[in-house]
Amino acid sequence: MPNWGLIEFEQHKEKLVNYHDWLYTTGIKTGLISKKPKQFIWDEFIVHSLYFHHLIKKYNFKSKEIYDLGTGGGIPGVPISIVNKRKVNLIDNKKTRIYELQRLVKTLNLENAIPKEEDANFTLKNLEKTIVVMRCYVSTLNIVKIIQKYKLENRNIIFLVSSSPENKKELKSLFHVKQEKFLINKNNFRTIDVITDM
Repeated sequence: MPNWGLIEFEQHKEKLVNYHDWLYTTGIKTGLISKKPKQFIWDEFIVHSLYFHHLIKKYNFKSKEIYDLGTGGGIPGVPISIVNKRKVNLIDNKKTRIYELQRLVKTLNLENAIPKEEDANFTLKNLEKTIVVMRCYVSTLNIVKIIQKYKLENRNIIFLVSSSPENKKELKSLFHVKQEKFLINKNNFRTIDVITDM
C-alpha cells in the first residue's frame, strides 16, 4: 500500500482484503470483472479506488452523498464506502450486478453502500450537492459535455474521474479540471481528474 493510503488500510484492512478476495472469486465467476491476477485486482481496483477517497479528504469536499456511476463490481464505490461514513450510491443499469452487490454489501456489513439499479444518465440529470466518482464509465472530456448538456453548472457537483496522463494537454484549456497523479504501487502512477462546477 502506498504511503498516502496506509492509515485507511490499517484501519479497514479486513474489509478491504475481503472485498479483494470477493472480486477475485465471485467477481470473476459472475462476470462482474474479467479474469485478472490478484495483484492487478489489488492495485487497479482497491488501491486506485482508495485514491478517490484520498482526494475527497484532501480537498475537504463537503457533500453528504457519493454516487459511483457505472459501478460494475463496486469499483470505486465499495472501497470508498469501506473507509468513509458517507452514503455511497452504487449505480448500475444491470440487475444481475446490483443483485451481487446487494449480497456483498450484506456480507461486508456496509450500511452506507446502497446498490441501485438505475440508468446513469437519469441519475446525473437529478443530482445536486454530490460527489460523483467514476473509474471507467465516462471520460473527462465527455463529462464536460454532459455537464453542459444537462445544465449541471452551479449544482455543487464534484466529479472525480479516472484519467490518463496523456489527456493533460487536452485538459489545459478546461479551467475547472485538475489532474491528480498518484503512486499506485512501487513503480506505477495513475491519474484522476477533479472536475468542479463549470
